[in-house]
Amino acid sequence: MKILVDSFEYKCWHEVGHATVCLHLGGNVDCIELLDDDARGHARARCVVTSDIERSVACGGFAVEFYLLDRGYAAQAPDDKRDINQVVLNNASMNGHAFFGREYSSEGFDEAETREFMNHAIGPDGRGGVVPILDVYFSGMRELARELLATRRVEGCRVKELLRREISR
Repeated sequence: MKILVDSFEYKCWHEVGHATVCLHLGGNVDCIELLDDDARGHARARCVVTSDIERSVACGGFAVEFYLLDRGYAAQAPDDKRDINQVVLNNASMNGHAFFGREYSSEGFDEAETREFMNHAIGPDGRGGVVPILDVYFSGMRELARELLATRRVEGCRVKELLRREISR
């Protein structure tokens, strides 16, 4: 499995990361959807969170992007010369604002904030943070990302079904 960075499939994985972390930590998911009227192909996971899990759920998208790259599932297109680390951090900029409880703006984060966000998401070595949650659900996440890509919307009950089925194996 190879997923091109910034493809629709990659965006699906990003949102599946949020939903997976949310459900694992006791939150709820209303749905995950690709936004039809968004030319850039954005997607969203409509998660219902409590204040004690909100920051971890905000990290789920970045964590899964890192996870896919770190484990060789994602790659840049041959003609894509961007710094992959910056691409992944940029993709998570809205998540970073949610992590810090801020309204979204185009302002970036200083080095300490970036490090705090990354450590909460992936730990200092890429194996901590919420990454262990992704290890548990990976096969179900793969099915969920494929279904989201094909149908453009997956209801919360189906999200739970696919991820919980993985746990029962």
